[in-house]
Amino acid sequence: MKEVQDALRTTGIPAFALAWRSTASYPTAPDQYIVYTSMTTESEHWDDALCQYQIYVYLNLWSKDDPTGAARSIRQAMRSGGFALVEESDSFEEETEYFCISSTWLFRKEADSNGT
Repeated sequence: MKEVQDALRTTGIPAFALAWRSTASYPTAPDQYIVYTSMTTESEHWDDALCQYQIYVYLNLWSKDDPTGAARSIRQAMRSGGFALVEESDSFEEETEYFCISSTWLFRKEADSNGT
């Protein structure tokens, strides 16, 4: 989703839609990276016409080191991009030795005049 990529670009942390995959730039997982997915719902109708969408973004920050500063940077970037934080949780994955901060963000987007 373009709005997510635009917001996260300011963090300098590599961000991947759906999942991290090996690429020429990142043949192995970076020490810190973001993975996100999204879900769109219709949220507002006027006179039987769609007026607004709600877009939920499910974002995971993966980090080998302390993710506190990166999480702060992501929160600032997403808020500046027009997203609102719905919830956030953290964990540590012992198998991979990565910290994970999972968050859900909400973005509201007006529908086009033809309802798309």
